Amino acid sequence: MQYFDLPEICSNTLKKCGVKKLEKILVLPDENAKPKNCLNNVKSHIATHGGGVQLGWIFSCLGNVAVKMTAHAVVRTDIGELICVTPNEYRTGLLKFAQDDSVANLIKNDFLPLKFVPLIDDKTLNEYISIEQEQDQLRIDNKGLVAQPDLQRLQYKASLLYPSLLSVAKKHTGRNDLCFCGSGKKNKKCCG
Repeated sequence: MQYFDLPEICSNTLKKCGVKKLEKILVLPDENAKPKNCLNNVKSHIATHGGGVQLGWIFSCLGNVAVKMTAHAVVRTDIGELICVTPNEYRTGLLKFAQDDSVANLIKNDFLPLKFVPLIDDKTLNEYISIEQEQDQLRIDNKGLVAQPDLQRLQYKASLLYPSLLSVAKKHTGRNDLCFCGSGKKNKKCCG
C-alpha cells in the first residue's frame, strides 16, 4: 500500500481537509528545477521571469482511508496565473492545488510541512498517522534529514501496524474505487 494521486477529490474529502476551493493548474517544470524542492524552484523562476510565490497544498491518498496534504509552492505570474515549475514523475499536465497563504507560517528552514487527515475514525490509522507526523517533524526540525536510527525506529513501528492498516483499507474500499494498494486500477480489477 502506498500513497497515490486521486484523479478527483470529492467535496466531502475536501471538507475534512479544511479546503474550500481546489483548482487545477499547469505543470511546466523549469529546466533546472529539482524534484521535492518547490520553494527554491519557485524563487529561482521568479528571479528570472518575475511573478510571486503562491503557497498551498497538494494531495495524495493512503488506502482510501487517509489524505496526505503536502505544502507546495507554485509561481503566480504577473498576470495572475498559477504554474507549477517543479518536476514530479507522478504529477504531469494539471496539478490539483489548494491555495493557502497560512502555509507561510509553517515553513521552517525553507522546508514545507505535511498534514495528515484521517478519512475514517480508526485507532490503527490514527497511530499510523502519528508515526508519519513524527517523521515529518524530525525532517523539518533537522533541515530535511531524519537520522538513520530514528528512521529505522519509525519504520519498525509502522511495520507493526501495517497488517491492521491494510485490513482497514480493504474494508473501506469499494469495488469501483481506486484500489487501496495505489496501483491506479479499480479495486475489482486489482486486489479486490
